Amino acid sequence: MKKILILTCNTGEGHNSAAQAVKTALLRRGADCVTADPVGFSSERAKKFVSSFYNNLIRKTPAAFGAMYKMGDLYSSTRLTSPVYLANASYADSLLSYIKESGVDAVVCTHLYGMEAMTAIAKKGETDIPCYGVLTDYTCIPFLAETRLSAYFVPHDEIKRELAEKGIPEERIFASGIPVDARFSEHPDSFSARESLGIEEGKRVFLLMTGGIGCENMVKLCGELVSACGDNDIVFVLTGRNDGMKSRLDEKYGTDGILRTVPFTRHVETYMSAADVMISKPGGLSSTEAAVVNVPLVFVNAIPGCETFNARFFSGLGLAKSAASDREAVAFAMELAGDRALSDAMRRLQRENINPRAAEEIAAAVMGS
Repeated sequence: MKKILILTCNTGEGHNSAAQAVKTALLRRGADCVTADPVGFSSERAKKFVSSFYNNLIRKTPAAFGAMYKMGDLYSSTRLTSPVYLANASYADSLLSYIKESGVDAVVCTHLYGMEAMTAIAKKGETDIPCYGVLTDYTCIPFLAETRLSAYFVPHDEIKRELAEKGIPEERIFASGIPVDARFSEHPDSFSARESLGIEEGKRVFLLMTGGIGCENMVKLCGELVSACGDNDIVFVLTGRNDGMKSRLDEKYGTDGILRTVPFTRHVETYMSAADVMISKPGGLSSTEAAVVNVPLVFVNAIPGCETFNARFFSGLGLAKSAASDREAVAFAMELAGDRALSDAMRRLQRENINPRAAEEIAAAVMGS
């Protein structure tokens, strides 16, 4: 039995969701899997700080994150060793000790920090166990090119070319797609989903996603959307782990009208299946999940950085519409909800470009090593 260490970080839900999808697929193949936050090998305090700092930044001041991302991209272009690498290399010895003592046969990383730490370990030459990187956004993120892994699993052939241009050996890059949980590819049909959610027949359903941490910049959009809706419409707002935002929305709109809030849920696929249109930030994981479920998509309020590239990728291939404002997002949503040919064309392009079996293909590659 192979023992696989999966390294992920609690910086948003995407990296953890991808890690869990790969883990589930590996367990099906008989692997023994352990999931860990690589920063925890530095200290528990460091792990909590990184998670708290990132999530508060994204939730409250996404523009600040965008500025940091741009700086990282500029620094990465210099090809100098980054401070990100040095920070993660600092706990490489602790991580290596764990790998040796635990009998780990391979490592899978769904976050850059783990990839950087494993690169530092590889440079020491004290172990030859394979390490795999799984990208969770539709771009080559800053500092990825300084990593040295056995293989990289990327979302699409277009991203494969981008990594190769940044200097990563092409023979190590595989366009698997982003791994999502099997429940998204095995999602209920629209009728069953609506029935389970208690949605009356004939209703139009709009799904508004705010991300796992519940980003505040989606609140204004709720008002725009409700104003455009009629008595035959329902707006589900998934507020993630942001209880304060949920309370404010409930207080403003009530709990039995057009707008209905949903706290963090493990049944996102049911809401996606029930929706005529989904409006969301362009997170790499949530966008992929939606495309696998095959729901028409509208993007708005992208956090500068990865999400900007995600929106550009999806809209460029016709997998989603990308709005420059809340008002435009609502207009796009109404257009898709009212034009069956337009929404069906988007669904077809999603099926052609997004691989629902990415987790299984990644697991097969890891187990075959």
